[in-house]
Amino acid sequence: MQTLSSPPGYQGAFAQVRFGITASRHHARRATQRNAVKRILREAARHGADSLAQAAPGQRVDIVLRLKAPLPDRAQASWSKVKADLRAEAESLIAQLRRKLLGASHSRSRPLSGERAGVSR
Repeated sequence: MQTLSSPPGYQGAFAQVRFGITASRHHARRATQRNAVKRILREAARHGADSLAQAAPGQRVDIVLRLKAPLPDRAQASWSKVKADLRAEAESLIAQLRRKLLGASHSRSRPLSGERAGVSR
């Protein structure tokens, strides 16, 4: 598994967000395919790290991106289509996690639905 992290003392987005990226031989038979998959996932992670860090301020977020299904055969889809689909899927998952983190941080800051200031039950 490849882990993206920041250099010591770096205070940017990677200081709070870590990504693990993996592509097994079971799902991508050739090393060039596995490397391309990891490169695409790494690029999506790099673009999404700032938004995840802003969604979860003061928290460490560890994310593992992995190739979960076998890549299609060359006869089924072009390689450029496969790469575009992988990138879109990774960005979609990162955006979904960002929405979830934002929802969790907002729910911690506001009172529960039945609570009001100065009113006891």
